[in-house]
Amino acid sequence: MLFAAPVARHFIEAFPDLRLTFDVSHWCNVSESLLTDQPKNVSLALERVDHIHARIGHPEGPQVNDPRAPEWHGAAEAHFAWWDIVLRRKKERGEVMTILTEFGPPDYMPTLPYTREPLADQWAINVYMMDTLRKRYS
Repeated sequence: MLFAAPVARHFIEAFPDLRLTFDVSHWCNVSESLLTDQPKNVSLALERVDHIHARIGHPEGPQVNDPRAPEWHGAAEAHFAWWDIVLRRKKERGEVMTILTEFGPPDYMPTLPYTREPLADQWAINVYMMDTLRKRYS
């Protein structure tokens, strides 16, 4: 239902009590951007977040193959910037914040042609994300 930032904005404005699970990686994919052209949509959403799905998307897909890879630095930084805002607000209000590292399995994770072997280790990526999030937000 909230597959894109403009669609989410419609529901956010229509339902003042709506709370969000923030999986912004899909919004990047749908808009084919890192949402720099949609600051109002993103800002409205960030005010409603109660849970984060910590997957890093990019303009051409909902999940980078490995967030540790240097080619995904810009996408990772964009996601962390959004999550930073949410976490700062939650801390200021003394509210609980939940986060799920959500790098999915093949074929959600990009795979090699013919063999469908994953391009990275799903478990290692999710552990990396968990550790990174703990360091950043504890």
